[in-house]
Amino acid sequence: MTYDEAKKPSGKAFENVFLVPFPKDSVDITVELRNNRREVTVSMSHTVNPKDILIRHIGERSVTPYETLQKAADTTRCIHIAYVAEGYTEAEMANFIEDCRTANEALFAHEPFKSLRQRFNVVAVKSPSMESGTSEPSKGIWKNTALHSHFDTFYSDRYLTTLHLKDLHDWLAGTPYEHIIVLVNTEKYGGGGILNSYNLSMVRNPYFKPVVVHEFGHSFAGLGDEYAYEKEQINMYPTDVEPWEPNLTTLVDFHGNGRILLTRRHRFQLLSQLILINLMHVMISGRWVFMNLQAILSMVFIAHIQTAVCVQICTLNSVLLAI
Repeated sequence: MTYDEAKKPSGKAFENVFLVPFPKDSVDITVELRNNRREVTVSMSHTVNPKDILIRHIGERSVTPYETLQKAADTTRCIHIAYVAEGYTEAEMANFIEDCRTANEALFAHEPFKSLRQRFNVVAVKSPSMESGTSEPSKGIWKNTALHSHFDTFYSDRYLTTLHLKDLHDWLAGTPYEHIIVLVNTEKYGGGGILNSYNLSMVRNPYFKPVVVHEFGHSFAGLGDEYAYEKEQINMYPTDVEPWEPNLTTLVDFHGNGRILLTRRHRFQLLSQLILINLMHVMISGRWVFMNLQAILSMVFIAHIQTAVCVQICTLNSVLLAI
């Protein structure tokens, strides 16, 4: 809501999808939009009647083919992750499965995912596209793909997203999923992640593995970016309140409000990893950025002790790892 585009009167709207348990009786579901001061600006309530004849039941047949990449020890008490193919034709699905395995190994190479791997169930959903690749509006390139993804979101060259959330969940209907990782068949650098919704990453790029972990930090743990590019250095965070993202702080209430607190051992581990990162800067668009810093913090945030871990992912929902 802090971008200039959001401040102008516009008829533009964005579709969204919220996953909720199917109710046994009528329930009221409320969605609230909050600003960067955590104040509710818009609120909408909707009554869901499970007997409503206009509720469309999908996923009971014609389920998109998928492969199980790793099976949780207990599939009834685990976190479900689904990789989704974007910009892969039917003939390229073998490449998609290989890319999924690469991304998955990159993610589970980090703690605490590495130690908790048996608590994650992961599938690869083979959603075919008519054309290979993704759209690049700045170059006049538009592709017919499963999710109609594209670069240049909000006119940011590297911001790769899909605005077709209903299509995304239609492809996933009937598969076990909670968290979504969309792999986009392109070599151009870019990606995007939205808390408790989905994330996208390019694949045929040298920075594929760190980027897919970085974007998962956004969508899974609600971590905020720790860098900005020229025109994106906007006043997103008021200095008199704490950001809701757990890895950011304005130092207003650093020791409260869910800020990340580290033991001496974990501070040392984090520092040692940051020293390595300083030696592995990546030059992108003429600016130095830390590619792996957010990925490391996502691991530290989720579990810096190997006991029951609760990850707050938004004000409307939370996930409790079954430990």
